[in-house]
Amino acid sequence: MAMPPQLASAKRPPKGQSRRPILEQLPAVSANELRISSIYQDKRATIKPLKIPNIAGVKVGPLSVDFHFKSLHRGVEGPVQRFNLRLIKAGFRVQYAFVCNCGKTILKLYFWRNSLVCRYCCKGRLASQAISRTSRPILQANRIAEFLDSKSRIFKRTRERLRKRLGDKLMLAQSRLGTRAANIWE
Repeated sequence: MAMPPQLASAKRPPKGQSRRPILEQLPAVSANELRISSIYQDKRATIKPLKIPNIAGVKVGPLSVDFHFKSLHRGVEGPVQRFNLRLIKAGFRVQYAFVCNCGKTILKLYFWRNSLVCRYCCKGRLASQAISRTSRPILQANRIAEFLDSKSRIFKRTRERLRKRLGDKLMLAQSRLGTRAANIWE
């Protein structure tokens, strides 16, 4: 049976690949990174995030956050994207979260297609969902190694436990790849 012409000329990703973005590769802003003042203080602080491209500044208020994008032309203000804030309970403290345009309460916004969206709006997937089962221990070992390198103030027992887990993940990754290697951590 012949394929319809609109399906034959459709631009689809190659087999085994997806157009859905991987969330760990997208620039992101977290509600925890922004200094959000209390509702009872009537202050608006302006800070400039360095991680996200095309954002000129951020206005953080007690009830909303305004993201100012860079303008495309001189003398013209760029677009502004506003997200409302919602209080959520996190243990004994109160934490703020963004309310996305889709209505979901989320802690992280991702920069995708020149706007800030939540993980559900951009239909993003995690790196562990994008790779095969045999490659997941390598990803986990990389994450543990990066965590150990980035954190200098960790308790000694915690550091040793993570090093042991890192060695176990490396051994699991080597066994899944079919190599025979001795444990390098003992």
